[in-house]
Amino acid sequence: MDDVTTWSLYIEPDAVPWWPTRCVVTDVDALLRELLRTANSFPADYDVAGRDGMVINLALNEVRRLTPMALSISLPHDEPFRALCRAYLAAPDLSVTNQAWARAANMSPRTFDRLFRTQTGASPASWRRRARLLASVRLLPTMTVTETSARLGYASPAAYTAAFTRTFDAPPSRFV
Repeated sequence: MDDVTTWSLYIEPDAVPWWPTRCVVTDVDALLRELLRTANSFPADYDVAGRDGMVINLALNEVRRLTPMALSISLPHDEPFRALCRAYLAAPDLSVTNQAWARAANMSPRTFDRLFRTQTGASPASWRRRARLLASVRLLPTMTVTETSARLGYASPAAYTAAFTRTFDAPPSRFV
């Protein structure tokens, strides 16, 4: 993401046994944002029984309410799949087909599809659809939903909004 500010709060795993063990993206509301900003200034040996401890406890309570957002995509480990995916992420192109990717990989379309699914857990077409929608998240702060949908090749803003909402459980307007 561009133009993002981050604050880090390192939490002992024992304090949040319910939290996922992998990296996740969440939407942070104003309260949690301010708690994180405040906690970021605490020393490592903050007063657990005082105000600092209360801020941390409230932050952990708010973290517990967070819902991870599906704003990621798996990249294949092996070539030529990885290179094809990286190139697509850099410049999503609606005209790319499974046959084109299979040709570029010197494979039959069926073999390419089977190996791609093994590497990513998705078909090449569904992977590209998700990648296009993820690319739109970067466009939304600087373009309208109509401009973004047209740039990514959707038939209408409504079609783009429906696909986006179905994929990310949130409308594109949430990312403007």
